[in-house]
Parts: sequence; structure tokens; C-alpha cells
Amino acid sequence: MTLADRDAELLARDVPAPTGGQGAGFNAPASPLPTGRVTASRFVAAGRALRFGMWGLVALFILVPCACFLSLSVSPRLFDQGPQWFTLAYLKTIFSGTTAASIVNSLWVSASAALLGLVIGLPIAWLAGRTSLPGRRFVSLGMWLVLLLPSWLPGIGWERLVVKDGVLTRFGLGSAFVTHAIMGPFGVVLLLGLRAVPFAYLTITASLAGLGQEFEDAARVHGASRSAALRLVLPILAPAIWSALAIGFAEAISDFGVAYTLAYNSHFSLATYQLYAAIGNFPPSFPAAAAIGLVLVASVALPLVLQARALRGRSYAVLSARTRQAVRRQLSTKGTILATGCVALFFALALGAPAVGTVTGSLLADFGASSRITFANYSGVLHIPGVSGPIYRSLVYGIVTASITVVAGFMVARLLSRRRTRSAAMLDFLLLATVALPGVVFAAGYIFAYNLPFLSRIGVDIYQTVWLLVIGYIASSLPTNARVLVGPVSQVQPSLHDAARAHGAGPLRAWLSGVLPAVSRPVVMAWLFTFCGIFLELPMSQLLYAPGSPPLSVAINLNVAGYHFGLGLAQAVIGVAIALCLVCAVLLAYRVLAPKGWRRIGSTVRG
Repeated sequence: MTLADRDAELLARDVPAPTGGQGAGFNAPASPLPTGRVTASRFVAAGRALRFGMWGLVALFILVPCACFLSLSVSPRLFDQGPQWFTLAYLKTIFSGTTAASIVNSLWVSASAALLGLVIGLPIAWLAGRTSLPGRRFVSLGMWLVLLLPSWLPGIGWERLVVKDGVLTRFGLGSAFVTHAIMGPFGVVLLLGLRAVPFAYLTITASLAGLGQEFEDAARVHGASRSAALRLVLPILAPAIWSALAIGFAEAISDFGVAYTLAYNSHFSLATYQLYAAIGNFPPSFPAAAAIGLVLVASVALPLVLQARALRGRSYAVLSARTRQAVRRQLSTKGTILATGCVALFFALALGAPAVGTVTGSLLADFGASSRITFANYSGVLHIPGVSGPIYRSLVYGIVTASITVVAGFMVARLLSRRRTRSAAMLDFLLLATVALPGVVFAAGYIFAYNLPFLSRIGVDIYQTVWLLVIGYIASSLPTNARVLVGPVSQVQPSLHDAARAHGAGPLRAWLSGVLPAVSRPVVMAWLFTFCGIFLELPMSQLLYAPGSPPLSVAINLNVAGYHFGLGLAQAVIGVAIALCLVCAVLLAYRVLAPKGWRRIGSTVRG
């Protein structure tokens, strides 16, 4: 056999021939295409099953509890809360008298607070992410601290500052004008607007991470000034901007802390307090509370309609493998002083007052009746049995809830960022409507839904257990978490996943190697966002916690209501400090452990 004949024989053995035409006589192996098709079909089927399962979980843990409670507004007899099977009497009462005024107040206050949060949060996000702002690394840390504080702490802090015998008066800085402004509608809008700033900041920061330098460069090449280039770039952030407005509105209209403290003491009625009063009266009127809750849920349709009209028919997928790092702009001396002063003013307003109110209260002797400074309250938190347990308990609840919610939130954000189908629009409305539902109403829905006798007979006995509380945490956190991730997820181009698939990666590996690096930073931020929101959550914790195992917020409330004022505030100070340390540890771990390429996405370089 010649060398050429041997090479031909080896070639015939090693190289499969086509099944038809020339060379059809060779024993070629089966084509791999059917296997690939089967894998793709399985992947599509798994995706459909995942979407179906997600709708099932949303229905079971969000729609059913909310529907059970809201149905009381028209059918009190359904849960033995009245004799009528169907009535519109409770819905008619909300359109007259004090209830109607409180609903109108909540609508315009929430819209104003959401706009104020965006007006403040957007510039801070841009300054911290795209300029040489001094101390910019601490801006995100400050935003997490703002989120860690429950809304009732700023309310108490501002009252202690501006009332006639408050801190400002004792230092000779009291002013009747300031007292009248804060103890009124302006103060309510200010506090709720400051509360909305972190939502706007985190939502827009996550989208800025995917906005490369090429868009600004293109505008500058065509002769645009820096301000004109900025006006060109801002519309690309439209999904994040509208999400920030929607979250701010929903969070403000469902807030109870400010309504219970500053607004109530200012004789400025809000819908959430009227709802609380309907439940707290004796006897309680759950149908009346459900009617108010129904109006609050329906109110979120307004920002959703505006968002849909603004984003209709537009694509915002700008993040690809060719995205360039943004250049950090160097501020002038005057610009540095102005920007630093504005950011410092925000944190002074958002954190200064709560810090003064909480820390001074925790350093007073027990019962708050003495002005003597003492550290006995902090010693009690560390040494009295059972006092430090709620802090550990809330840490565990927050970590578990955030870990589960961020996975589900990403999947929901993926569905919402795709083509706007009726199913996606309905899911978007239902999730945001949950944000607008006050926590006390959401918890009441869980009581009515999961305390039914027939559930115990079929083995579903989770009422008054830790499981129901954690499920409630997840269900209440999922809508906001998904809204935060919609902006960055909508920027991810399908080519990132397709490129990994083209190089032989399976569906899961393609997502891990092609998509996860692009959204890793927003996912970490969403995890922290959820943890901070759960750590000191009060309304749901108050109604659903397992007997003998109160979370931190409930323990603080019990101590304050039981005249252990200083001990409760010391618990709050220590708990916030520990949670803030955890936030710093997570951010540091991402910076140290995440691959350099992951951290490069969304980062900036010096101009």
C-alpha cells in the first residue's frame, strides 16, 4: 500500500461523509443536530414551566392573600366580618369626609415625594458614578444606611428637633417658621421624598453601570457640548427613571411610619393612617380598611400607564461585549465645592435628624424621664437575656429573604424587560400594586388566607410560624426588587448569551459566563436593597411573627411601648450598626472576590 493509499484510507475512517449523494456508502455517525434540537426544546419547555411556576407562586403568595383581604370591601360575609354577601356601602364611604381627604392627600403627596426623590437621586447617582466627587465611595454606603432606617425614626427625629421644646429651641436656634413648615404637608413631602432618594439612586446607578462611553463620545464628535451630550444620554436611562418614579410613588403611598408620626402629629391625615385606624378601632372594621386598600392598589395604575406610554415601541438594550468604560469627569474647584455641599446637605437631612433623635434617646436613663447620660441601655442590650436575640433573628431573616428574592426578582425583571405582552403588563401591574399595598394590609391578607380551617385539614399549617413570616417578607420584597433590576436587565443585549452559545456553552453556562458578569453589580445591589428593607420592617413583622420569636423591629416597638424607651432605641442603634457592617462586608467581598472583568463592567476611568 502506497503512502497516498494509506492516507486516503485513514481519511475515509476519520472523516464522516454526508448521508446522501457522493460518499453515501460510508458509515458516518449520526448528525448531532437532533440532539441540539432536543436540548433547545427542553430549554424552551423549562422556560415555559418556569414562567408557569412563577405565575403560580405569585398567585399563591401575593394574589390570593391580597384578594382575600380586599374582597372584604364588597363581601364582608365571606370571612364573617359582616352580614352582607355583596355591598358597595364601604366603597361609598371612602369618597366622602375625612377618608376622601386622606386619600387625596396621599395621592398628591406621593407624587410629589416620588418626583423629589428623582430630582435629588438622579444628580447624586451621576455625580457618584461619573465624576470625581470627593468621598464618592461613601455615597452608596450612606444610601444603604438611609434604607436601613425605618420611616418612623426620621419622623421621631424631626419632631424632636423642631417642636417648641426640642433640640433646636434648647440651643437657641428654634424658629416658628421652621416648626410650622416641618410640622405640616411640606415636612411630610420632604421626609417621604428623602426616603425615595435611595430608591432612585440605586435604580439609576444600576442602569448607569451598563451605559458605556460611546454614546457621549458620539455626541461630542458631532459638536455637542457636555450638557447637550448629557441630555442625549438621559433618555437612554428612561426605564430606570420611570422605575424610580413608580417605586417612589408606591413606597410613599404605602408608607405608614411618617403617617403615624409626623403627619398624625401635624393633623395632616394620610390614607395609611385612616386604614390603620379602621383596623385599630374597637370593634375593628376590616371591610372599611379593605376599601381604602383597594383604592391604594388602584392608584399605582397611574405611574404604570405613564411609564408604558413613554417606553412604548422603544428598545434600551445598550450593553454588549463592545461597551466601553465611561470616563470619569474631573470637576472644577467650584463644581467640587457645590457638588460636595449638595450631597452633604442631603445626608444631613436624611440621616442627621434620625441620628440625633435615636442616639440621644438611647443615651438617656430608662423611661426617658431623666436627662442623665448613661450607657446602661447598651449594656442591657448586650447582657440581658433575650434582648440581643431579635437582632440575630432579623439578620437571618434578612439574609434568607434577600437571597431568595434576588433570584426570583431577576427572573421577573427578565420577563418584564422583554416585549410588552398582556401577560407581562398584568404581572407588572400586580407586582407594583403590591408595593402600594401597606404592609399591615398585606399581613392581614395572610391572616385571612392562611388561617382558614380547611388548610389545616389538608396539611398546610404555617400560620404563626417562621415560614409564613419569611414567605410574607419574600412576597412583599419581590415587586420592588424586580423593579430595581428592570433597568439593568433591559440593557443586556441577547448577543451576550448568543455569543456564549455559539462557542459551545450550554444554556446555563452561557448565562453564567455571558450574562451574569454584565449584571453582577446590579444583582449585588438588589440583594443589599432587599436586606435593608427587611431588617427593620415593622407592620408585617408585628402581625405575622411566630410567638416567642419577635424580630428586631417588634422587639424595639415592645420596649418603647412598654416604657423601656432607651433600651428600645439602643437596640435600634446596635442593630443598624451590625446591619451596616454586613452591607460593608458584602460590598468589600464583591470588590475582592469578583473577577476583574466583572468589576470592570459599569466602572469608570479617569478623564
